[in-house]
Amino acid sequence: MMKSVWIGVTLALAAAPAFAQGSLQRNCLHGPIESAADRARRQQAIEYATKVNLAETGATIGPRQLPRGYRPLDELPNLPAAPAGFAIQFHNDERSYTLSLKDTRDACYYAIFTDQDKLIYEAVPRTDTGGIVPLGTR
Repeated sequence: MMKSVWIGVTLALAAAPAFAQGSLQRNCLHGPIESAADRARRQQAIEYATKVNLAETGATIGPRQLPRGYRPLDELPNLPAAPAGFAIQFHNDERSYTLSLKDTRDACYYAIFTDQDKLIYEAVPRTDTGGIVPLGTR
């Protein structure tokens, strides 16, 4: 009985590093080994965000800007189709809007974000799940 327990513990300890390494490795679609197809999808998502920013810049009538809040996506003119494999989330009100495009095919959760400031951000979430980080410790 004791011998089988020791064998089980030994096997579990031997397998732990291999299991931990396997769980840390992710097949990121957007990075140094990005395929041409994934690069094209990523570029389409960036272009989509750019066109939303342009469309939200504001409608003009003659030389003056119309005062109004930001419009929902379905009211924006000339937007292309959503990029394949990207989930879109959009929120707007009178003073701001936010747009996120998250790649649902990417194991690393690549995403693009923009808002009324017209800057486009590309990122993946942090991999550490950390916990609480006290202020002043970063």
